[in-house]
Amino acid sequence: MRIHLILPIFLAAASPSLAQDSSVEEHSTVKDETRFHLLAGVEHVEGDVGEGLDYKTTFATTGVAMTSGRFSASASLPYISSTAPQEVIINQGGLFGTPLLGSNGSQTGQVKREGIGDLSLNAAYQLPVSGVDARIGASVKLPTASREKGLGTGKVDYGVNGQLSKKMGSIVPFVGAGYTIIGEPDNFATRNIVSGTAGSHLLLGKSSALTASYSYEQSASTSIGDSQSFNMGFGTNLTRSVRIGVDGAVGLSDAAPDTRVGLKLRVGI
Repeated sequence: MRIHLILPIFLAAASPSLAQDSSVEEHSTVKDETRFHLLAGVEHVEGDVGEGLDYKTTFATTGVAMTSGRFSASASLPYISSTAPQEVIINQGGLFGTPLLGSNGSQTGQVKREGIGDLSLNAAYQLPVSGVDARIGASVKLPTASREKGLGTGKVDYGVNGQLSKKMGSIVPFVGAGYTIIGEPDNFATRNIVSGTAGSHLLLGKSSALTASYSYEQSASTSIGDSQSFNMGFGTNLTRSVRIGVDGAVGLSDAAPDTRVGLKLRVGI
């Protein structure tokens, strides 16, 4: 039995996250100063990969981010707590922080597992284009998670992505696309992933934004359908240096997680 599933998780450039929320704040002005932020977040995902193959996974993620002029970068590391079928591999990382679940076994018993996930490194550059906010980015997932526990594949994933948005009064529509090269685990057949998103921010005053978007992500295997979801998020500044966000998603396809909810915090240092 072989199962592959893609789930959108953390700091996705194409989801209503704090990373995207911050691009709304900085849409009209590029500042030459260098700034650092601490990142923290908790997300919970539930779904199934077939009859009797339910999963519940929580990611508690910490990280650091830096912006300097048009350039930005971040590093994040999750702690994973998951109850999932015994033969499932949970792979945190990839272009949009996407776990890859794969199986080449026949056991289906539920197993609780915990541990450090994979380290994700991301970088982006805001292009000097007049009238729109155009960004290109790259990401690398380093295999710091335990392969023996089934918390990672033990392989490196890397990819590229881009996003285009335009401020129109209080509305900021955006589109994004990405391509992830999956490090193929031993004894698993995978393919690289194409993903995309479209949606809009609604600016609420000077420091708050509401986001709605649709996201699509190609399955890493031809044996299961692609993932489609509807995402909602809200972010606001608690102080000049502290921003908080909440977001969630519902699956629109069988391969997508049924539900996802998250809380994220960004603190300037």
